[in-house]
Amino acid sequence: MLTALLVASCFLMAVLFLVIASWLQNLGFRRAAGAHRAAAVCCLASGLVLPLQETAVPAVVLAVATLLGATSLRAVRVGRG
Repeated sequence: MLTALLVASCFLMAVLFLVIASWLQNLGFRRAAGAHRAAAVCCLASGLVLPLQETAVPAVVLAVATLLGATSLRAVRVGRG
């Protein structure tokens, strides 16, 4: 049950990152959009690997994806996106 919930949240985060990436691409922030696409790929990989391994590795990948998305939004805010 918990694994299914974690896998669903991984895929939901991937979709969220892709939506934000397309929004940033439309605004002209290509670098930040690329970072969000990379975060989406990390979330997808984490969701696919989660049922096969322990939860530690996918949790670290999800944390890295979240940090990547947050830093790219900060880069947009300061004008380097």
